[in-house]
Amino acid sequence: MSKLTPRKIDHLVLPVPDLDIARERYLNLGFVVAPDARHSFGTENCCVNFKNGTFLEPLAIGHRETVEANEIKGNTFLRRDMAYRFRKGDNGFSTAVFLGEDARKERKKFQKLGYNTGKLVTVKRPGLKVTAAFALDERAPDVSMFLIERPDGPPVFDDALTNHDNGALAIARFTMFEPVPSDFQYYLQQVSGQRDPNSHSFGLDFQAPNGILSVMNKAGLKGFYGAEPPQNRGERGLELVAVDILVSSLEKASEILKANNIESRRLGPRMIVDPAPGQGAILAFVEE
Repeated sequence: MSKLTPRKIDHLVLPVPDLDIARERYLNLGFVVAPDARHSFGTENCCVNFKNGTFLEPLAIGHRETVEANEIKGNTFLRRDMAYRFRKGDNGFSTAVFLGEDARKERKKFQKLGYNTGKLVTVKRPGLKVTAAFALDERAPDVSMFLIERPDGPPVFDDALTNHDNGALAIARFTMFEPVPSDFQYYLQQVSGQRDPNSHSFGLDFQAPNGILSVMNKAGLKGFYGAEPPQNRGERGLELVAVDILVSSLEKASEILKANNIESRRLGPRMIVDPAPGQGAILAFVEE
């Protein structure tokens, strides 16, 4: 096995049908939502940012003709997004991103390990240039993972974008489902950079410097989130299902949800909000 160093979680991508729907949903959940931003290749987002530089990226198709033209040219990000929407619909949780260093070197490494890397994808706009190196396990067609090279370092967000009414502080964990988590241990080790995951009866936990990647079996989803596996899962393969958000106070978060008529339920240390249009994944609030 190649030398591994644990990588930080950078952000999570959640396909949505429309940014207006996503913005309304996340505002009602008590988050501050950043202004809309568009990629040059046609997608657009309205991100939810956290003080530690991580963020959630609700992603919509901004200009379909531009997206389709760039997809034909081989844009890996778009190809994976459109494939996800074709198979799973426009509400979901498709992509997990870790912070990398040298995208070209990372891509070559993943190629040597036998993973599908597609093409490097660069995003440029005023004040931002990042490059993504994909590592795709073809046994998991509904999950994309990539490393992102940030020459200027992790993003630093204004306080106005991170002072959330619900007290949200950071992404604490994101969770995948797979009936036999250990079948994907090597792949997740290579992407997360974590050589020694914590193995337990519910699955595997990969400890990043700023959060946890979990892959859980059916019993794990039930125990942690009171949830059943995603529908139509007679097939194998990873599927992203849940995000744990660290908050300063569950009571504060609960008050916001009640005030905005958002249904939630408590399960152990988690206050859980089930997926809804514009939200995609299970969101679980956990106290600092």
